[in-house]
Amino acid sequence: MLVTLNMRNRMIFGYAIPVLIALGGLVALVYVSADKVKQAFSKVEQVQEKILTVNEMVLAAEGMIDTSRGYLINQDPVFLTRYDVFVKVFEESSKNSEALMQKDEHKEIVNQTIALIEEYRLFSDQLLALAKAGKKAEATSLFSTGQGRKIVDRIYELKEEFDRVKIDSLKEENRTSTQTLASLIFWLLIGSFALVLVVIIVAVFISSGITKIVKEATNAIASSSQEIAATIEQQERIINQQATSVNQTTTTMNELGSSSKATAKQAESSAKNANEVLSLAESSSEGANQVLDLAQEGTTSVGRTMEGMSQLQNKVEAIAQEIRNLSEQNTQISTITNLVTDIANQTNMLALNAAVEAVRAGENGKGFGVIATEIRKLADQSKSSAQKINTLVINIEEAIESTVMATEEGTKTVKYSMELSQVTAEAFAQVTEAIDNIILRNQDMSRNAIEQVVVNSQQISLTTKQQAIAINQVVEAMNTLNQGAVETVSGINQTRIGVQKLNQAAQDLNALV
Repeated sequence: MLVTLNMRNRMIFGYAIPVLIALGGLVALVYVSADKVKQAFSKVEQVQEKILTVNEMVLAAEGMIDTSRGYLINQDPVFLTRYDVFVKVFEESSKNSEALMQKDEHKEIVNQTIALIEEYRLFSDQLLALAKAGKKAEATSLFSTGQGRKIVDRIYELKEEFDRVKIDSLKEENRTSTQTLASLIFWLLIGSFALVLVVIIVAVFISSGITKIVKEATNAIASSSQEIAATIEQQERIINQQATSVNQTTTTMNELGSSSKATAKQAESSAKNANEVLSLAESSSEGANQVLDLAQEGTTSVGRTMEGMSQLQNKVEAIAQEIRNLSEQNTQISTITNLVTDIANQTNMLALNAAVEAVRAGENGKGFGVIATEIRKLADQSKSSAQKINTLVINIEEAIESTVMATEEGTKTVKYSMELSQVTAEAFAQVTEAIDNIILRNQDMSRNAIEQVVVNSQQISLTTKQQAIAINQVVEAMNTLNQGAVETVSGINQTRIGVQKLNQAAQDLNALV
C-alpha cells in the first residue's frame, strides 16, 4: 500500500499507523489497569467504612458499660442520659452495619458482635432498673456475678478478630493495587520500547525509499553530464577542424589577394605597353610580342586565381557543413540540460519534503534532516550548473548563427570573385587574339587591334582591382568566421567547466545517499 503513495504521504502513514496502534494499546492497558486500581481503592474504602462502623458499635457498647457502672456507683442521672445516647449510637451503627455487611464474607462476626452488645444491653437495663428501684444491693450482686464481664470480653475478641481479617483484606487489596501499577509501568516501558523500535524500522524503510529515488536521480544526472561531455568533445573536434579550415582559407585568400594585385599591375603594364606600341609603328612586332607575353602571363595568373577560388568555395562549403553539424550537437546539449534541470527540480522538491517530514519526526529525524539539507544544496548546484550550461548553449547558438551568416556572405563573395575572374580570363583571351591579329594577320589592322588591347587592358586592370576588393571582403568574412570559432571554443570550455561541476555535484549527491 505504501509503495503506491507519494513520499510525503508514505512518511505520514508510515509513522502514524504504528504510533496510533501503539497509543491505542497503551490507552487500553492504562484503562484496564486504572479500572483495577479503582476497584481496589473502592474495596479499601468499603473495608475502612466497615471497620469504622464496627468500631463505632464497640465504642457505643463501651460507653453503655461505663455509664451503667457510673450510675450504679454514683446514682447520678447524667449517667442515664449518656447511657441513652450510647444506646442510640449503637442502634444506628448496627443498622448501618447490616446494610454494609449484606454481601460480606465476615458478616457472621458482625452479627455475633451485635447480638452480644444486645445481650449486654439487656444486662445493663436490669442493673439500671434495680438501681432505680432502690435495690442497689441486688444490682451490685448481679454485677458481681461476672456475667457482664464475660459478654464484654467476648465483644472485644470478636472486634479484634474482625479488625484482623479486615486488615488482611486491606493488605491484599494494597498488594493487588501495587501489582497492577507495577504491571502497568512494565507494559508502558515495553510499549514505549516497541514504539521506538517500530519508528526506527519505519524510518529506515522510508529513508531507503528516499535514498533509492535520489540515487536514480543522481544516476540520471551523471548519465546526462557524461552525454554532454561526449557531445562537447565532439564539438571541440569540429571547432578545431573549422578553425584549421578557416586558417587555410585565410592563407589562400591572402595568396589570391597577392595574385590579384600582381594581375592588376600586369594589366596596367600591358595597357601602358599597348599605348607605347600604338605610338610606334604599325609593324612594331617586338612591342606586340611583349604585349602578347604579358597577356599570356595575365591569363595564367587568372587561371591560378580561378583555381584558388574553386578551392576556397569547396572549403567554405565544408565549413558550412561542419557548422550545421555543430548546431545539431548544440541542440542535443540544450535538450540534455533541460532534462538535468527537471531532474534537479524534482530532487529539490523531494529533499524539501524529506526535510519537512524529518522535522515532524522530531529527534528521530534530525540526522535525516541534515541529509535532506545537503541533498537540496547539491540539487541547487546541479540546477545552477545546468542553467549556466543552457546560457552558454544559447551564446554558442548565437555565435553559430553569426558564423553561418559570415559563411554565406563568403560564399557569395567567392562566387562573385569567380565571375570576375571569368570576365578577366575572357578579357585576356581577347587581348591574345588581338595581338595574334597584329602579328600574324593584317598589320594594317594593328592600330585598331592595339586600341582594342588598350581598352581590354584597362578593363582587366579595373576587373582585377574589383577582384582584389572582393578578396579583401572574403578575408574579412573569414576573420569574422575565425573570431566566431574562437568565441565558440571559449563557450565550449565554459560548458565543459559547467559539466564538470554538474558531474561533481552528482557524485557528491550519490556519495551522500
